[in-house]
Order: sequence, then structure tokens, then C-alpha cells
Amino acid sequence: MMNLKALTAITCFVLCLASQALGQAKISGLPAGAVVVETRNLPALKHGGRALVLWMLNPKKNPTDYAPDEPYPCPDQSRGSFYSGPTRVSLVNSATNSIINTVIVKEDEDSFDVPYAIRKGYYYRVGALTRNGVEAKPTIMWLKDYNGDGNALEFALFDAPACMGLDTTLIGYSEKQDRVIQYPVSLEVIEGSKHSNRVTMWADYLFNTKPRRPGYWKYEIDYRGRAGSLDKWEVRYNAAKERFEGKLIVVPGE
Repeated sequence: MMNLKALTAITCFVLCLASQALGQAKISGLPAGAVVVETRNLPALKHGGRALVLWMLNPKKNPTDYAPDEPYPCPDQSRGSFYSGPTRVSLVNSATNSIINTVIVKEDEDSFDVPYAIRKGYYYRVGALTRNGVEAKPTIMWLKDYNGDGNALEFALFDAPACMGLDTTLIGYSEKQDRVIQYPVSLEVIEGSKHSNRVTMWADYLFNTKPRRPGYWKYEIDYRGRAGSLDKWEVRYNAAKERFEGKLIVVPGE
């Protein structure tokens, strides 16, 4: 009788082969110059035969040249050796290799840095056999249950612009809509007597912070030693609206 470990290994092997086959196949609707970076098959829920495809348009390759014992500068902790360029995530019907819908991944400009090789121990998952300080291919779309609905259908992207501050965003499959979505974060921002509201696709440290309970985060980021503020975040997932909601209290430094 096959043990659980062997069965798990076979299942992972089959899923990897299926993902590779999709990545190698011609996906209908991709523009000229599109490069498929990664594919990830989704579990068969209400809609079967779905996969996420991470792709870039005419990406530029940016290798690092650090020795294994040489520390990464802080921005490279989220990008390593990376592709840069317009970045997209598409939901694909894996039976027909046709695109259902696509989200654009960008911050200020229509470009993003996606690591193709990076060291283990930072923000993206790297194989367990990788030696310390050696770059290896990461899994960018590492699917987890970020929103607490019980289904591992989301993945986070990270951008560390400096040694403090980490931009994070969440992308995943909406079974209700049968679409890939980038989850918005709706915030009430409180700074002294000033109150404002904003909706953003990127939230500081949010999706790299362990939730207090499924779908609920409460944490602080202290920038006061850098002439900044103490930022107090409280965020929860609104399943009906498929978005994250909360408040950000900004306490000015001395």
C-alpha cells in the first residue's frame, strides 16, 4: 500500500508536469513579446480547469554578481536576480489555453521586478536544498489562504524599496467571479485630527505579517528612528466585497 509521503510526492510531480505543460503550450491571447515566468494550476472547485499564469512583456534580465558570503542590499532581498518590465497575471482555461481575464501588476509605473533567482530566507519561497547565500529559482505564485476563507488561492508579491518599508500586494482567484483579482485595501487613515480615506493595491508589510486570526491583522511599524512615524495597522477581510478593510493610525515622531 502506498504511504502518504509517496502519494504526496507523486501528486506534486504530476501537478508540476501539468504546470510546465501549460507554460510551454501556446496561450491564446498573449501578445507578441510575452514571456511566461510561471504557471500554477488551481484546485478544481466550482469551476474546473483553471490556472494562473504570471507573464511579462519584453522583460529585461538583471542578474546580480554578489559572492555567496556577500550581503544582499535591502532592495535585492525582494528581487535577487530579476526580470523587470510590464507584469501581468492571467487566469487561463487550461482545457483551451485561453485567457479568461488579466490583472496588471504595477506600483507607480507599468513595471515590476520579478525574481528569477534569489537567495533563500527572504520573501519568496526557495527550494529547501538551496545552500545559504546561493541564488535559486523561487516560486512566485506560492498559493496560500491569505484571506481566511479556507481555500489556498492567493499569493503575495513584495517590493522592498529600502531597509525599512515593504510594499505588499495580494493576487488570487475569486471563485465567486471566476476571475483573477488583485485585492484592494480600503483604509481609514487617522493622523492627529486629520481623517482621510483611501483605497490602495499595496499595503506596507501587510501580507508579510502573520494575522492575529484568519483574515485579521493588527501590527505596528516604527519609522520614528528614521525621522518618520509610528504606523498602527488594523485590517480585516470583507468576504462579501472581496477586499480588505481597516484603519491606519499615524503617530508622528518626536
